[in-house]
Amino acid sequence: MKILTKKMVALLFFLPTFLMAASPFEKSIWVSYLEGIGWAIAASIGFSIGVAIAIKVFDWFSSDIDEWEEIKKGNWSVAMIHVALIVMIGLLVYKVI
Repeated sequence: MKILTKKMVALLFFLPTFLMAASPFEKSIWVSYLEGIGWAIAASIGFSIGVAIAIKVFDWFSSDIDEWEEIKKGNWSVAMIHVALIVMIGLLVYKVI
């Protein structure tokens, strides 16, 4: 148990040196990977919220027809409008993030 504790303390002591690069102005590759993963998570959350809000607003504005029922019937034009809406929100979220 003592050996394991010593190894854990040594690992925690030297962990910042593994994450840091040689110069304080350079980032380590691991820090870059973590930033990339963080931005990917932020983009996916933003995209899902943006698409949900956009489809809800589109449903409010087009209250005359039931889009989902039309899509179930095979109406391609309504489906293409939804696809265009999702793609445009995706591009918007991509530009913001």
